Amino acid sequence: MSGRPLYGAIIVLATWISIEVAARLAKRRGLSAEHVWRAMLVIAPCALIGARLWFILLPPQSVVATGRTTQWLIANFFELNQGGVALWTGGLGIFGAAIGGGVALWWYARRHKQPLGAWIEIAAIALAVGQTIGRLANGANGEHYGVPTDLPFGVLIGEAERVGIYSDLQRFPLTTRFHPVWLYEMLLTGALALCLWRVWRRKATHNGNLALWYVFLYCSGRFFLEGLKVNVPRIGEANAMQVVCALCAAGAALALARRTVK
Repeated sequence: MSGRPLYGAIIVLATWISIEVAARLAKRRGLSAEHVWRAMLVIAPCALIGARLWFILLPPQSVVATGRTTQWLIANFFELNQGGVALWTGGLGIFGAAIGGGVALWWYARRHKQPLGAWIEIAAIALAVGQTIGRLANGANGEHYGVPTDLPFGVLIGEAERVGIYSDLQRFPLTTRFHPVWLYEMLLTGALALCLWRVWRRKATHNGNLALWYVFLYCSGRFFLEGLKVNVPRIGEANAMQVVCALCAAGAALALARRTVK
């Protein structure tokens, strides 16, 4: 894809800015910003591994159509061109990154006797900021687009980025515009980052509830956006990401309700 070099540059920029945001928020709460940079030595590789494993377990339809199923990616894990280890060919999942990074943050906080609740709230805000910037990379790469639309802000998608029935240029010529789902998600996470930050500033205690609100709101919004996308992983006929989002949103809502009752 033509946008691949720009994709990498944007992801690096998004990561750096999110780390800077976390460091600044830590200082405002009287926590050492040095922990942010030290923790990233553990969090970054764990997030990367988690993101790749997520892609391997739930590859999108366009990847499955080429024969690169979950079974193939695992069986050919060390194949350097298209195998599971081939990070450089693309294929990462934000949910896997959040899980891997979250486990690493939990381990780091326990090891260094840091307040986990405060740190996961900071991480939630920083993650939302990073996602907002990072989605520009998907736009540059012609990824995360939805079904055709007549709306004026629809985007053109090149032949190389077309998948499924939308590869038929007779039915869907190159002048066809598609929903820019990456832009919708960028607006979602940008609004989330702003709202979470405003609430965070006013809170006297930080017990992790803000991170649960992030999970609930993001997954609820992402559930509807996944319904627009044309290139999704499937479990049978079901959109796998919608299933994941529904479960995560329900789990976060349940956890918030139990904490409120207590």
